[in-house]
Amino acid sequence: MENYNELLGSLSSLREELESAKTPFEKLRIHMALGLTYLLLSDYENERENILSGLVEFDEAEKIAKSIPDNNELAEIESNKGFVFYKLAHIEDSIHNLDVASQHYLNALDILKDTDESQKKVRLYYNLANTYLLSNDISKVKDALTYFEKALELKDKTEDKKIIGLIYHGMGVVNFSLGKLEQNVQKRQEYFENAAKNFEESLNYFDPDDLLDIASSKSHLGSSLIEIAILTGKKELFDKALENYNAVLEIYKGESDEDYATVLFDIGLLYLNESRLQNLQDDERITFLQKAIDYFEQALPYFPKEDHKESFIRINYELASCFRELFFVTNKVELLEEIKEHLEGVIDDIDKNNNPYTYLTSSFYLGEAYFYTGNKEKALEYYEDALDTAKSFDSVLADSIKDVVDRVKSL
Repeated sequence: MENYNELLGSLSSLREELESAKTPFEKLRIHMALGLTYLLLSDYENERENILSGLVEFDEAEKIAKSIPDNNELAEIESNKGFVFYKLAHIEDSIHNLDVASQHYLNALDILKDTDESQKKVRLYYNLANTYLLSNDISKVKDALTYFEKALELKDKTEDKKIIGLIYHGMGVVNFSLGKLEQNVQKRQEYFENAAKNFEESLNYFDPDDLLDIASSKSHLGSSLIEIAILTGKKELFDKALENYNAVLEIYKGESDEDYATVLFDIGLLYLNESRLQNLQDDERITFLQKAIDYFEQALPYFPKEDHKESFIRINYELASCFRELFFVTNKVELLEEIKEHLEGVIDDIDKNNNPYTYLTSSFYLGEAYFYTGNKEKALEYYEDALDTAKSFDSVLADSIKDVVDRVKSL
């Protein structure tokens, strides 16, 4: 609250200074300061209104800068306008505002192209890359990697060590995102391996007190290692991922409940995927599944349905998956009731259009649970629901589910 009051006080002081300012340059700098203050204030209240107020101030500064003219000031204004539209993209008209943001960053880079302002260029390339990274367009995500690399080309000319760490982190995020989208297994692995290298490299540039940056890179590194472990079957990669996650838990503990719980969930996923390694003994598989369940159950209270519906659904879905796999190893019928409990409480909340696979697998798992507890009629309801959903997006999967439906009907 103290920072909020300070920002309100700054607005008032800057308005008074503007009235008494005598030179165009003084007025320009005050408008710039007002714009930045409004952007900071948008984090506390009236987000859209304050962002747009900041834009008005930058527009006023631009009018003065063009009359002087002063290229350095124009570049700074373009950069600030880029950030305005980057922030707007988080609350409305994402595609348009990201396009406008990127154009302002490109304008600033064009203004500085023949200058020695390497520090400013690094920051601009970094901001431009992050803007492209937010896009759902895969070609723009790839462009983000290009601009991160352009920023790195200037790393020896900047004194800002931390920004280099952030750039490597950003490159890791791009590679990880591309890996999740890639269908070719070899290329997929290459993306995840590059991501892991980027996140590891980023850690070399953060100071010990950059705890949140360290936590983010270690957490992303853990996720990258898990993806490689899934593709290669190397248990030691799961161990290395767990080491990173445990370090992150220590950072978030008592600091950020949501981040702490997210890492608990990630560790649950780690153990669930580790339980699927080939050539495990049943007792090893059971141990991993029980650990996964424990971590998912620790995470769940942090994500109540009314406030975090998607996370609530996802954790219950993964818990049901664990109990299902545990059932097929142990044949303990009581585990089927756990599946029912976790899925029947969320299935009506799953967005069938945007998450058809999650919806149909939930229906299918419920069909299995009822089938193995002897309720053929209820099982068929869920199996047929899964079949109807599969028909809309995966004909091969639909054929497989139809075989199950036909076999159950024949019993």
